[in-house]
Amino acid sequence: MKRTSAVVAGLIMLAASSCQQSRPVETEEYAIAVTDQGFEPAETKVPKGHPVTLVITRKTDQTCAKEVVFPSLDRRYTLPLNQPVRVTLPATQGGEIRYVCGMNMLGGEIVIK
Repeated sequence: MKRTSAVVAGLIMLAASSCQQSRPVETEEYAIAVTDQGFEPAETKVPKGHPVTLVITRKTDQTCAKEVVFPSLDRRYTLPLNQPVRVTLPATQGGEIRYVCGMNMLGGEIVIK
């Protein structure tokens, strides 16, 4: 009888702990277009403490922005014409993340608040 009680207690604890597991934080998406004017919008505000995904779509062939570089993150992404590129950024507690084209002529900023 003592063994059965221990097994039942263990199962109850296991069930309770699985109910308390945290749910994954959903990533929010933000669209950025590369146009004749550069990256639009040039500033994107995102909430702190949550990962975000930028969906960057190059819509012109008339600028040098054929790739995007995040110098502080040491990341670089090719931007094919008219194809969305997903860039997931880690959750941070605040600040700014700058990005530029491969020639460092056009750029923008992610503001984390």
